Amino acid sequence: MVFGAGLKEDDMRSFLLSITPLAVAVGLVCAATAAFAAQDTPFTANGITAVCTGVGSSKDNPEWSSYPVKIVLANSAGEDLAAAHFTVSGAGGAMLETDCDAPWLLLKAPSGRYTATANVGGASRSTSFSTSGAGPQKELTITFGQQRASAQ
Repeated sequence: MVFGAGLKEDDMRSFLLSITPLAVAVGLVCAATAAFAAQDTPFTANGITAVCTGVGSSKDNPEWSSYPVKIVLANSAGEDLAAAHFTVSGAGGAMLETDCDAPWLLLKAPSGRYTATANVGGASRSTSFSTSGAGPQKELTITFGQQRASAQ
């Protein structure tokens, strides 16, 4: 059988077999980079449960106090910021990456030492912390110069 401008069935099959792995790889990369966390919806990655929150009445949800680590994004005037890309790393490297459109990232992580890095508007700031995985909530603030404050 002949396809199109002189392509034979064997040629078409070879072509499809050669581009299929590439198409699958591109699809997986796109899916892996689309890690935007829905506000107020907990998610888990590599043993760390996280939630982006801190806006409106949902910030008063009593469930949030059960998260041992609260990372707050703020500008130098103390106003909340949002729209950050977070990376949480442990001894073995990056364990959680997400885009968060809220000023708080709450974490339940196994006992250990971690570094949280936030990227806002091209600027990057980090904070290191340790957690026992339970206990009272520890609040850490990552401050970014005079960035625009988020809507509350």
